[in-house]
Amino acid sequence: MNATMTARGVTSVLAALFMVLPVGCSRDEGVSEPTTEPTADATAAADPGDFEALSGAEIPDSAESVDIFSVGDADTFPTYVATFTLPDEEEAAAFCASGDIGNYRAVSAGALTEEEHERHFIGDAELIDPIRCTSVKQGENVDRSAVFSFPEGERVSVWAVTEEIGW
Repeated sequence: MNATMTARGVTSVLAALFMVLPVGCSRDEGVSEPTTEPTADATAAADPGDFEALSGAEIPDSAESVDIFSVGDADTFPTYVATFTLPDEEEAAAFCASGDIGNYRAVSAGALTEEEHERHFIGDAELIDPIRCTSVKQGENVDRSAVFSFPEGERVSVWAVTEEIGW
């Protein structure tokens, strides 16, 4: 029994050592900045039509800097993220209405949780006078959400997510 206890003890120490070593060994100096760009392992470029088909929302012709990507395993429950800019608040409201996303309402920047920032790939972007629209409708298995930021004198920044959910 002592040999078994010793082997388990050694295994535990080795497991802990392997978990700690990578943290202490880094070739890069300093801390890397958070990014709003998706990581290659978790995402892949997607077609705007994929996002639109699942969400029901249409990305306006006036949208610029459009990036669409799929997150996770698209075969199981597809999730698409769209980031783009729009010329004004009227276009932002029209985007929510196009997919009947609904609940277009102002929120305080602090009201959005860290999880929502991650889900929308907002990162550390400063949200100016944020507005959010979101919906999950009865009888549907799609969750839709968009966050808008309105920097003074600039185009409206948009982060939108649509994902199929299982019931």
